[in-house]
Amino acid sequence: METPQFRAKRIPSALKRAVIARDREVCQVCGAGADDPDPYRGTTVRLTVGFIIAPAHGGNTTSENLRVICSCCSEGLRGIFLPKPDRVHLLSQIRRATIDDQQAVLEWLLQKYGLTAHKKD
Repeated sequence: METPQFRAKRIPSALKRAVIARDREVCQVCGAGADDPDPYRGTTVRLTVGFIIAPAHGGNTTSENLRVICSCCSEGLRGIFLPKPDRVHLLSQIRRATIDDQQAVLEWLLQKYGLTAHKKD
């Protein structure tokens, strides 16, 4: 019997705690928090720490390659996708964000679409 070439890498508890604190206990894919309702199970969302690039694909166990991800998005990465949020929901989430996060969204959109913003006088 052949032994598998890849074994699942365990993420040390201290590193998990650091990533959860860095990501403010929010899913980095959809923005769900630990107390938000899970639309598929009727319970609350469960958060975990997962790899951005899996070790099987060359990823390493560093904080830069880890992120907080919810149970729904984790399943989405396996081929089960959540519905895309509508415009009203997206705008409400941006309005609820901190000014720094709103500024980051604006800068990202400007960069993505090659635009520049001018402050009003």
